[in-house]
Amino acid sequence: MSEKPFPPSAKRLQEARQRGEVVRSVELNAAVGILAAAFLFRGPGERLVHELSSMLRTSIHSLATVPLEPSRYLRDALLQSCLQVLPGLAFVVVGMMVIGALTTVGQTGFLWASKRLGFDFSRLNIFNGLKRIFSSQGLVEFAKAFVKLLAVGALVYLYLKNHIEDVLLLGQLGLSDGLRQWSTMAYALAFRVGGAYLVIAGADYAYQRWQLMKSLRMTREEMKEELRQSEGDPLLKSHMQQQQRRFARMRMMTNVPKADVIITNPTHLAIAVRYDPSSMGAPVVLAKGAYRIAERIVELAGEHDIPVVQNVPLARAIFRSVEVDQEIPADLYLAMAEVLAFVYKLRAGGKPTSQTGRKALPKSPSTTHMRDA
Repeated sequence: MSEKPFPPSAKRLQEARQRGEVVRSVELNAAVGILAAAFLFRGPGERLVHELSSMLRTSIHSLATVPLEPSRYLRDALLQSCLQVLPGLAFVVVGMMVIGALTTVGQTGFLWASKRLGFDFSRLNIFNGLKRIFSSQGLVEFAKAFVKLLAVGALVYLYLKNHIEDVLLLGQLGLSDGLRQWSTMAYALAFRVGGAYLVIAGADYAYQRWQLMKSLRMTREEMKEELRQSEGDPLLKSHMQQQQRRFARMRMMTNVPKADVIITNPTHLAIAVRYDPSSMGAPVVLAKGAYRIAERIVELAGEHDIPVVQNVPLARAIFRSVEVDQEIPADLYLAMAEVLAFVYKLRAGGKPTSQTGRKALPKSPSTTHMRDA
């Protein structure tokens, strides 16, 4: 069984990216560079080849007419040659730079590895260098170099073997025809070598990705530690949840004095309900609680002369199905209406409405329409 059975998490991948550990194949940059150079010189940069050919031909033809002051002549000829080939050369160079940058961005994205900045003095250690050379990674790099040498060498050999006659005829052609024939062969060979490099680069990119994912795999302990860090310390989290519940209860208790009635179990549950026909579509639960919280709700009701009505089925149904600040569901309307009508009748008659320090209210009338909770 693997020592690191879990794949890297998103957080671990992001941390590796910040350290500059991303999938990047140098072979892919080389392959794209060779193909791009061949394309630029063959297509948009073909004028540069013609300009160089013309400059070379002019220089050779004018050797017999060199003046007595060769230094001045060479300076003027060099300036003229630079002005002649500079635009085409600049186009090719800028094109190569842009293509190289796009290739790197395509592999790594817009990466700014700030943690990689600075000088690593450990790289100056000769023993660390020898370890890297003779490590498994060093052997893989040697194998890749050997494969590249074989592939490129075989392509060049086969191409030159099939075009040996064209190579031998170059010396018998004129300057213009010879340069044209030579450039055609160079383009063809460059495209072949670039294509082979591209295949090698694809395999190398897949290997680099596999190696990075393998090095970033996680153990069970690392997964637990990352989960703990992302969700916070369990003790601190539990303490925060307790504080949140306490603040929620405090806010809930401040709403109890606004209630029209308190419905009880009678001792285990207490629910504070308010109903304003002018602004509410249905009665709303302002507070609810069990045991000690229920006792506190009843105490507050006594302090503010709020009716406390015992209705076990209704109290259980509301406590189970309705949250604080929510309306009473339609299937409880009838039972709730009976309770409110009973409370309003008691208030109209001026009878005591609290169980705290006064005579307790009787049970509300008929609750036969309630489903037993």
